[in-house]
Amino acid sequence: MQKTKNIVTIPEKGGPRMYRLVNVMEILVKETIEEILRSAKNVCGCERCLLDIAAIALNKLPTLYVVTEEGEVLLRTTSLRQQAKVDIIRAVTEAIDIVGQKPHHPQKRQS
Repeated sequence: MQKTKNIVTIPEKGGPRMYRLVNVMEILVKETIEEILRSAKNVCGCERCLLDIAAIALNKLPTLYVVTEEGEVLLRTTSLRQQAKVDIIRAVTEAIDIVGQKPHHPQKRQS
């Protein structure tokens, strides 16, 4: 077994398989932030604010780790997206409000 960051290679018949440990909730939160910010023009889109929004939202949501083969992550996130969508939208919306009221930079920036 060989480890590289969040990827583990396990030797098996027919060649090694690559497995990855993924927090699906992180992927879903980032996708939801992008969707919401497309229509919310008054929200700062700088990298710091986006990361703050993601951190706040993720701290309000349960982690959702899965082990997948390389390339399978997209399939797993699609099936889990609908189950968690309402909670994710609520957490992201609250995080956007918090960051919008107190951004970690002195002036309002737009990206």
